[in-house]
Amino acid sequence: MSQVESYLKIKMLSSLVKVFPTEEPIETGFIKHIAKNEQLNFQIAIYNQSKSLMGFMKVKVKGDLANSVALRNVDLVPMTMFALAEDMGDDYYLSEKAGLYPDVLSPIDCLGVTIPFKQWRSIFVSVQDLKGLPVGEHQLTFEIYNEKDEKLDEISYSFEVVDFELREKDLVVTNWMHYDCIAQKHGIELFNDEFYEIFETYLDYYQSAGNNTILVPLFTPALDTQIGEERLTAQLVKVSYINDKYSFDFKELEKFINFVMEKGIKYLELSHLFTQWGGEHSPKIIATTIEGKKRIFGWETDAHGKEYTRFLTEFLPELKKELIRLGVDKKCFIHLTDEPSKENIESYKKSYEIVKPLVGDIPIMDALSDYSFYELGLVDIPTAITNSYDDQFSKHGVNNLFVYYCCIPSDKYYSNRFISMPPLRTRILGFQLYASGVKGFLHWGFNFFQSKLSLREIDPYTTTDAYGFFPSGDAFIVYPTKKGLKGSLRLEYLREAFQDYQVLKELESLIGRESVLNYLSEWGLKGFYQYPHCDKSFVEFREKLYEEIKNLKK
Repeated sequence: MSQVESYLKIKMLSSLVKVFPTEEPIETGFIKHIAKNEQLNFQIAIYNQSKSLMGFMKVKVKGDLANSVALRNVDLVPMTMFALAEDMGDDYYLSEKAGLYPDVLSPIDCLGVTIPFKQWRSIFVSVQDLKGLPVGEHQLTFEIYNEKDEKLDEISYSFEVVDFELREKDLVVTNWMHYDCIAQKHGIELFNDEFYEIFETYLDYYQSAGNNTILVPLFTPALDTQIGEERLTAQLVKVSYINDKYSFDFKELEKFINFVMEKGIKYLELSHLFTQWGGEHSPKIIATTIEGKKRIFGWETDAHGKEYTRFLTEFLPELKKELIRLGVDKKCFIHLTDEPSKENIESYKKSYEIVKPLVGDIPIMDALSDYSFYELGLVDIPTAITNSYDDQFSKHGVNNLFVYYCCIPSDKYYSNRFISMPPLRTRILGFQLYASGVKGFLHWGFNFFQSKLSLREIDPYTTTDAYGFFPSGDAFIVYPTKKGLKGSLRLEYLREAFQDYQVLKELESLIGRESVLNYLSEWGLKGFYQYPHCDKSFVEFREKLYEEIKNLKK
């Protein structure tokens, strides 16, 4: 084995930098301290100056923690829509220009690392040991070789593992899983053995992004569906309607719940009982009848009519008995309708008055952004969009408040997870959730591989904006493969955000919440919209938190 003259430029970067092919990345500071059970992320940026058009390389990792290192290529996808509309957005985006942006994280296969001629690319490095990393200082060295096994260059990263573990989150965190998209992308039937094999991979990625709560499709979720159209059936509860009598089979629901709980999910969101944006109709419900299987409720159904009310009156008590039998009734939330507006209050009130007496102490939780719903006692757990939290909910001191963001807000520096946004704008969510004191966070799109209103299927590697309807990246944070998934940079930023939340909770246990809030305020954090737009400042502040924890634990 020999070393030859290197034709590479090589840089060590934090995870807070997105590496574009034609721009030399700027180092912004490094995370140097982590907890024993924390995942540390950073990058190796490489520029190919060789005379070959393509550079095929491999990386060897040296150091005492080499076996705890995972390497992935950072691949590019189109960014075609930076924010929701032309009159929105602000000056804290990477760019408003369409182009190829880094996002997909691909495992390094037999081809190794491919760096096209005169381009920058990066390798995403993750260090983690689920059993706990050894306390103390560590150094990892990354040696880069060409296809002839000649060493071209090397670079090192040093860090310290501090003697504490991140505590389990006290937040409820959910990102809606779209089960029809799993079936479509992998060519499988929902809820059979093959589904669960692939679904396990989805759950692994899902939980790695900080999620501990999952949407349970009692019936096909009434989400993002064109009026009069329907999505592929994803229904766990089997319904029979014969001789004017309803009966319910919960075996598939039991299997699903047991599966997700055994894999580490903590809470269950029971899917919406009424259609999105107002709740005027029922979700699609398939039943076995004397005529065979057919849809018995859907867009044609009056949400508050006699027949659907009768159905809910018979179904919901049976559902609750099943949840109690499974021992999960205290871990459930139930939805009525997603994103009702103030104009829908009367309709929502009717839905609440039908459902609440039937579900009792199972809380009703919905994404709604007008305080009036809560003020009138129509929702147990309001889930406010982050800019509505700042405008309406924070001043009322709602104790059981959740928040969410989706394709908005995209202006006034609010955190979100678009491909066009700087990593810090996504990662800052962890600090914001802690400072706000909210109890949970929701996002609508873990794997929505459809256009808006589910009118056609999309390929997320080539279409990131739901055919021009949502900002690029809003609808998903994972990419499907034949048998599973690839992660994304944005998934890792969310993982880091929730780790940051847990670090603040650890510091709180040592100095109290008010002192931690003072630290955040002095640093410049306020609400969900104000924080320093400076990677270096963030890294320095985070390091200060670790030094404080380390000193207090001596």
